[in-house]
Amino acid sequence: MASHLLFLDFSGGEFLLIGVVFLMFFGSKSIPGIARSLGKAMRQFREAAGDVQREIHESANVNLKDIDLNTPPANKAPTLPPVVTPPTPPQQNEVNPEKK
Repeated sequence: MASHLLFLDFSGGEFLLIGVVFLMFFGSKSIPGIARSLGKAMRQFREAAGDVQREIHESANVNLKDIDLNTPPANKAPTLPPVVTPPTPPQQNEVNPEKK
């Protein structure tokens, strides 16, 4: 069941190795700038997600205000569509077979 999450099973030594490779690849001077940029990007993403959630909640509240659940529905008979009768086929003149 949890076998698909085994790739997330890191130990302390593996994190240290990843940190050393990251330090060698980017250098010690650029890591604070990268972390700062990553923090700004995460903050902007959270703000955007919050804006979307707020917009959804406001839209839902506006729709709920349009529907008044406290008043009972009016006792109206349901309106049915008009009854349409199919056209009758035209009457054919009966031909007297004896006249032929």
